[in-house]
Parts: sequence; C-alpha cells; structure tokens
Amino acid sequence: MQQPGVGRIVLVPMDPAKNNGASVAPALITRVWDETTVNVHVLPDGWVSEWRPSVVYVAELPEAEAPGGLYRWTWPPRT
Repeated sequence: MQQPGVGRIVLVPMDPAKNNGASVAPALITRVWDETTVNVHVLPDGWVSEWRPSVVYVAELPEAEAPGGLYRWTWPPRT
C-alpha cells in the first residue's frame, strides 16, 4: 500500500449536491495520524471546501456507505 503524507491527494465520498453532481471529490492530506488515518481538506467541484478530521482508509469508496461514510478515503486510481 502507498503511504499517506502531507500534501498527497486522495479521494473522499462527497454529497453530490455540494459537488456539482459528483459523489467523489479530491482531498489534500493535511495531517497524518498513522498509516490509515489522516486529516484532509476536501476540494469539491464548487466554491465551498470543507475539512474532515480523522478520515480512515478504505480500499474502495463503496465501503464508505458504512457508518461514518463521509469519513473515509482511498487512493486515486493509477493511470
């Protein structure tokens, strides 16, 4: 698994109403707590950003539908 680091971009689930219809948004890691838990600054496709503390890694974002769903993150797909 890749290692999280401050300044790295990850993906987080997002309310489509706040993200121009998209259910996933990029986020910038602002603090690393451990290999799976980080703080992020979410960058939605709109004019309002948000902060999320202590988001937890999941392999795929559909897992984010579990309790605490918005507080999940994953790596972008490799291109």
